[in-house]
Amino acid sequence: MELFRFLYILLLLDLVTADDSKSNGQYTHLGIGPCRGPGGVNDKVNSMHAKEYTQEMCEQACDIRLEGEHARCVGFAYCESCNGGECMLYGPGLDGTCSDPSAKNEYDCEAIGSCVDPDTATTKEECGVCEDKPSAKEKVSCESIGGIWTEGTWISAGETWLGADTPWTSDSHFSTVVSRTTEEKNSLYNCYDVHMEDHLALCEGVATNTSLSCSFDGLSEEERVLDNCPQGCTFTDAPKAPKPKIPHIGDIRLPGWDSAMSGACRGGDDFSMKPNGKYSNTAGADGVLTQEECAEACIAEPTCVGYSHGPWCVVYGPLIDENVGLDEHWVADEHEAIEITGTKVNPSYICVTGPPRDSDSSSSVVSMSRFLLAVLMTVTVTLFL
Repeated sequence: MELFRFLYILLLLDLVTADDSKSNGQYTHLGIGPCRGPGGVNDKVNSMHAKEYTQEMCEQACDIRLEGEHARCVGFAYCESCNGGECMLYGPGLDGTCSDPSAKNEYDCEAIGSCVDPDTATTKEECGVCEDKPSAKEKVSCESIGGIWTEGTWISAGETWLGADTPWTSDSHFSTVVSRTTEEKNSLYNCYDVHMEDHLALCEGVATNTSLSCSFDGLSEEERVLDNCPQGCTFTDAPKAPKPKIPHIGDIRLPGWDSAMSGACRGGDDFSMKPNGKYSNTAGADGVLTQEECAEACIAEPTCVGYSHGPWCVVYGPLIDENVGLDEHWVADEHEAIEITGTKVNPSYICVTGPPRDSDSSSSVVSMSRFLLAVLMTVTVTLFL
């Protein structure tokens, strides 16, 4: 019985360590699960995969692509019991090529084209018009502020995508480096990384002061910053996954306000200037402010001209940045512009102007008087300086 238990334990130890021992030493075993990029467990890496491969064949397939000019292997995942032995190779260009080399993946290749109406649209998502609400440049933004989206005419450029060669199947994604796994404890896949530092910031070249090294070797991820890269060296920031902009849930249409515009409020003739104000994502009853709470924060400011609502609440108007004081929930945002003239395209936000005010209210009169007095004092001080 003791001998049986001893052999059973040895078997378990062999299973636990088998994945690490199978690698030829060129690859680092990151852990269990398919490989993922710097964006986290849901950040899939550009790849191609094949069935009925042994792990040795998978490693060899990565080996011959380590220094590819257009397609390069940066890691692989392998599952012995999946599809007769499934091999996934990760890296830029492994998913195929586009007839237009500027497209880095299949989605970008298919999206190349032009919009006939409106001819100002630069992407297929923008090809259309939001009736009566021109601030919305995409369908999701249009619908979030109650508009009706009319599709435009998009003409494809006819670019073609050539996927990976047989027996490989392409899988296009934005990220092209391996930094982690899906962290699934019961996954049958194992992830191996070729370059343990390609997802970190790099410092390379020859330093002006030859006594200093350009290498970041031995430094933690937090220490790999531009200030620690000596003069003369080339600093390359760590690759980042795109942050998806989640569309705003929709204008709740509070009474008395102007119709919401899609995007973040902006000033200036070309809508490129941030208006003066303050911002917060913690001042609400539950942290992030609801649209109603954001509107109330605007009305509470006697000089407020409007607000942006999304992941953050931004309240705009003259002198508002000076009213933050010691309130830890709000941050002053000082800018020259004090009026809202349009919006910056951002489907995560809506911009609402025209705060309703009771013109007969004595408190409003007092508040406006205080504002005019403050403006007068500012002008007076400026003239005497």
